[in-house]
Amino acid sequence: MRILFTISLFFVVQLKAQVDLGLEYQRNVECIRLSDFEDLLLSNSSFLFTKPMGPYRLAYGLEIQEAIIGQFGGFYVFGLTSDIDFKLNKFPVSLNLNGFVGGGGGAGAPDGSGLAYRYAIGLKGQLSQNFNLLARYSIYDLPTGNIAGSQVQLGFSYGYKSIFNSDVNNVRLAKQSVSIQSLFVDLDRYDSERLDENYRSKFISVEYATHFTENIEGLIRLQAAISSQIDGFMAYYSGLSYTPFKHKYFALKFSSLIGSCGGGAMNTSGGFAYLLETGIDFNLSNKTISLSKGHNASYAGTFSANYLQLSLKYNFESNLRLGAYGKKVDSYDGFKQNYIGVKTGIQVHKSPNALDRNSLIYENMTLMYFGLAHQIHNKIDILGETRWAMGGDYGAYAEGIIGFSTPIINFNKFTLIAPVQMVIAGGGGIDVGKGFGIQLNLSADYHFTKSSSLSFSVGKLNFIDGNYTPLSFNINIKQNLFFYSK
Repeated sequence: MRILFTISLFFVVQLKAQVDLGLEYQRNVECIRLSDFEDLLLSNSSFLFTKPMGPYRLAYGLEIQEAIIGQFGGFYVFGLTSDIDFKLNKFPVSLNLNGFVGGGGGAGAPDGSGLAYRYAIGLKGQLSQNFNLLARYSIYDLPTGNIAGSQVQLGFSYGYKSIFNSDVNNVRLAKQSVSIQSLFVDLDRYDSERLDENYRSKFISVEYATHFTENIEGLIRLQAAISSQIDGFMAYYSGLSYTPFKHKYFALKFSSLIGSCGGGAMNTSGGFAYLLETGIDFNLSNKTISLSKGHNASYAGTFSANYLQLSLKYNFESNLRLGAYGKKVDSYDGFKQNYIGVKTGIQVHKSPNALDRNSLIYENMTLMYFGLAHQIHNKIDILGETRWAMGGDYGAYAEGIIGFSTPIINFNKFTLIAPVQMVIAGGGGIDVGKGFGIQLNLSADYHFTKSSSLSFSVGKLNFIDGNYTPLSFNINIKQNLFFYSK
């Protein structure tokens, strides 16, 4: 906790300066020994902003923890994580300190309110300029639940310096894309305990892809169900896509992803799952429409389903590289400076006067908040956000948000903004109906500088066919990180 606070304070102090930041992807696993349940194997993914400071390096960002072995398939924890690396003289090794705080749960796990924290110490070995192996001793706890342990954590990290706020002469560019995907998934009674007949469910996914080569892409996909039958189901995958045939206007693709899924009473055992997918891309300028057919299954559970997927993809080139080395270019004609607004804060849902699915009166809920904003027009930002419960006895509850915001009034350092958000949510016994809702907000931003602001907002959340209609309050800090794109 102290590690996280120290590094968070450093990044807040840096808000007034556009400091040069790198980007790192970190992946590790740890097995938590539980006395009353099967052992829980967590796979943890971190997306970190990094800053070298002489003999040491600071990093701070988002971490996603997913159950892959045990009896809690669908157990997820989202939160803020931090690293400090101290370089050891004469050795390609650094002393590494790590802290994490977040919220989550699910799949019937004893998660309490959802609050989770971890602190760890270990070593990071440098195999190349961009790739490291790490081994840490981790102390992990959900203090209001019954999940805790001390164990070894093993993993790797891969990243690059000078991604954000960097000089144009130091930029390397990579082809990337962002997709929104709509799926129709054919389920039966073997896939979920809540089903007694065949059922076609709707899923929604958000996917990021980066080109490693002209024909091979790395994929990261986050998915959730829009369904009154299996609300609370979510999935998180990473993998590869291969293009064996490509034409100017269309391409044939094969994709394979592994990761985790669960929740919504789906029979996914410990959570470990995979996707196999084939599809056709239809290219229209920098947009792509994709039609795919695939198979999604749990390794140890009985969940196994075919699906049809339609996706809309936006293609771009930028120096915002996650895993791709990229290429140096001779001319930057046509490239422009863009920004991603990174937001971290706290959300409070003031509960409605109604009963949850366990026939209990709703309590007020506290959620940790992480979001990204990207300007697509001089008056419109597109939003991607997540909120996860950490207070209020709803540890399994989480929200994924896509939306838009536009300024209404600008006055000196203040801006009044009207965000409109589509919310996909579930878990924790909350009655979210089909798991789909709309939230209307009014936000007031105070700008410290052009690149940083403090935001207060109030909003009303309504779910289709659900009785959970909280009044929401949010406070967050936003920092704009600049990069080059085409």
